[in-house]
Amino acid sequence: MTRARLADWWDMLAGRGPALSAPIWPRDLRAAFPGPRRRVEAWVGEGAAFARYATAHGPLFLKYLPAGWRDERAFRRLAREAVYLRDLAPLSPVPHAPLRHLALDPGPPGRRHFRAHLVTRDLTDETTGWGAFQTGAGREAALREVARLLARHHAFWLNRPELRGEWGWDAQRAVRRAQRAATAPASGGTSPQGRAVEEAARLLPTLLEQTQGLTLAHGDIHAGQVLWPTTGGPPVLIDYGQAHAAPLGEDLAHLLYVRLDAADRARLGPGVREAYRAELAAHGHPLTPPRLAAEERAGLALNLLSTTRQARRGGGSGVREALRRVAEAWGEAEGLSP
Repeated sequence: MTRARLADWWDMLAGRGPALSAPIWPRDLRAAFPGPRRRVEAWVGEGAAFARYATAHGPLFLKYLPAGWRDERAFRRLAREAVYLRDLAPLSPVPHAPLRHLALDPGPPGRRHFRAHLVTRDLTDETTGWGAFQTGAGREAALREVARLLARHHAFWLNRPELRGEWGWDAQRAVRRAQRAATAPASGGTSPQGRAVEEAARLLPTLLEQTQGLTLAHGDIHAGQVLWPTTGGPPVLIDYGQAHAAPLGEDLAHLLYVRLDAADRARLGPGVREAYRAELAAHGHPLTPPRLAAEERAGLALNLLSTTRQARRGGGSGVREALRRVAEAWGEAEGLSP
């Protein structure tokens, strides 16, 4: 057992700090939800661990960083989600899993341990996910509903005063990061992928000038981030660990170019775009198709550059495949050019 894991287990057994294990709750969590609890299931994911419980306080969903992880990036994402659920989500009409408890403890300088947990209401038994749609027609309709949900989220947060400070947008920083991505030795400027990154970085300032305001991007939108209530009603948007201020088109481009291959995008893209545009208009933010295309082109550039950074940090095969799709789409998306 590593020293870090041993230290975490010692604090966990003493009841200190955020949760580090599904079976053992810290003192503060036990005090917030006293009484018996039954663990329904628990598992470890790519960026956090998870557990579901049946309790006298209702069904609870725990998301935490396990003992010994010491993962700063995972800590930042969990903290981002917790702060969004605490401070911003209650303002929005878009349904979410309500926050019930949170604990964030990065540790003292020089001895960081990056412990964190959040607890929400567990919606598993009252919702269904993407897997419930068994037919092609059903999945296509659900994907358009994801686009409409995204548009409602964007419409509410568009140019809101809350998008400042830690939730603000720095266009100059985005351009500087783009330039670093394009000039890094690993960018591979002689390859088609490298040339796409260089062109996206070069055009980014102009593309950003042609966008119309800022919204709160989800940051990792796909069908798995949406839950559908079994009794009907609007779907629920979950997992806000990468939420940040951005132009309107960043999430839409992520959905179309990072999550769909070229064939599916050609078939489903027009319906997704129109569903998104119509829902934005219904909530007071009309965009003509050319204006939406300009937003999407800026969003495609931002996704290409961010996926390049992820791949450079050592992302797995899924990230490399996403980068391939986005780079190819950049070269094919002449119709979105400014």
